[in-house]
Amino acid sequence: MNIRRMLFFLLALLPISGLADEALLTELLARIRQTSQSQFRYEETRTLELATSPWHGQGYMLSGADGSLVKLQLKPTRLIMAIADQRMLYWDPQQNQRHSAALDSAGAAGEQIKVFRTILQGRTDELQTSYDIAAEKQGKQWTLRMTPKPELKADEIPAIEISGDDEDKQRRIIIKQADGESTEYRMQKATEAQQQEYSLQRLLLEASGE
Repeated sequence: MNIRRMLFFLLALLPISGLADEALLTELLARIRQTSQSQFRYEETRTLELATSPWHGQGYMLSGADGSLVKLQLKPTRLIMAIADQRMLYWDPQQNQRHSAALDSAGAAGEQIKVFRTILQGRTDELQTSYDIAAEKQGKQWTLRMTPKPELKADEIPAIEISGDDEDKQRRIIIKQADGESTEYRMQKATEAQQQEYSLQRLLLEASGE
């Protein structure tokens, strides 16, 4: 047995391995796939190219099995950003500004949301046309890294990293743009009381003005 085969054999015997194989990738993609509604409390940190210090926000992220997403920002001000069907919705009650646009016309923000929808709906074939996907697991912690394929233009889609634990109580999402700007979400699963306080459907109606 040569050295390369022996190393592979030893790695395969380890109970915890950083080796990104197809079985682990399939497991993690299945783990983050939505089969019901979910709700997380989030803390957001944005590092912007021209800003002297990071921007911070807090709120709730709600998602449905059908791909609907709602980002309810509570701090520093209350905002609702949502996606329903093929439309993006935005509602700023403080400024009394409401916007609705087709997802395909939403530019970079729309592309990010499309990626998240694809992940949540488990359409892995679509992801693999744009991304090289690597999966890692160390103990109870797992990480899914999505790197844009080299043949794509660097500014078309961001690199994305999603990590969490086996109990699915915590998530961390990092979105890195080609220009160096980044957004990090630290997410904690909402309590029952918090889930009753905020409804995905009510927030979608509020965002759309109905």
